[in-house]
Amino acid sequence: MRALLLFDEGRLELGEVPVPEPPPGWALVRTLASSAGLFHSQMASGMLDTDGFPRILGHEVVGEVAAVTSEAAPPEGSRVVLDAVVGCGVCEWCIRGEESICPWMRHLGIDVDGGFADYVIVPESNVFGIPADIPVEEAVMMGSALPAAVHAALRSGVGGGSKVIVSGVGSIGMMLCQAARAMGAAVVVAADVAEDHLEAAGPWIDRAVNVSDLAADEAASLLCEALDAPYGADVVFEAAGQPASVDVSIRSVRSGGTVLLMGICDGAASISFDHYLSEFLRREVSLVTTFGFTRRDFLVGNALYRTGKLDLSPLLGPTVPLDEVPEVLAAIAAGGTGGKRYVVDVAMG
Repeated sequence: MRALLLFDEGRLELGEVPVPEPPPGWALVRTLASSAGLFHSQMASGMLDTDGFPRILGHEVVGEVAAVTSEAAPPEGSRVVLDAVVGCGVCEWCIRGEESICPWMRHLGIDVDGGFADYVIVPESNVFGIPADIPVEEAVMMGSALPAAVHAALRSGVGGGSKVIVSGVGSIGMMLCQAARAMGAAVVVAADVAEDHLEAAGPWIDRAVNVSDLAADEAASLLCEALDAPYGADVVFEAAGQPASVDVSIRSVRSGGTVLLMGICDGAASISFDHYLSEFLRREVSLVTTFGFTRRDFLVGNALYRTGKLDLSPLLGPTVPLDEVPEVLAAIAAGGTGGKRYVVDVAMG
């Protein structure tokens, strides 16, 4: 089969490899489409451990079932979306439904081969059927962007009447705006340094603040003013993955509020305070982190989408063939994504 292989030092090469043999309890899925975005560019630069080379990236996967053994799994020929988080299934975290922090967790497209190939294998419990009328391009976003945003929203405690700031409205930030709305947020304000990102988030926010070239305290003041919350937001989502954005987020939250850190900072990063006691400790601010999602988030997110409460189409960038992914990732590394995710056409037909 064709596979786009990541080698050490970030080299990507399209090659031919054997079709993987699924172990007991795993499904073989023919890939229709995957996605390419900033995360893949970061992976190619060595940001996360791939547990060996060559590795096949691609954690958002839509495909057709080629082979399963369990009668409970979607039958052969079914169109499916894959849950990329592969917990061990037996540890105390997995038993609690927290497979995203399972110490033995593996992740499709990170340390398990993913969807930049004609076929992929996953546990049969990670395979979910989807209706044929859902566009493949949108279904791809159901595999990670959507459940990751739902996971973050649930961990933050956002609910009815919440006043929310989303710092960084790329593809994940845009989903956070929508997820917060779906869970009852009364006011949502977006912060970004890119005007096109803010414009794209427009349908799901009340106001936008361009924080380019602003000091952290000035940016926080403008965000609280836009939120009409002089004492700060109930929940601030940090989705930009920049230390400066983390600083603004902490300054923008109210006493007793929650800052949820979701953006991935590349390289060393630190959080500092001019006056730790008065600026942070005495305010009883909760700092919550998140990575990935659980099976519950996967199911809740996909249900919200299928009932029309969430719109995945604004996340979609251009569709590109598998052999153009190296060029796309190089362009993303140089100039960003414009807040979109490319759809990788593996076999969409």
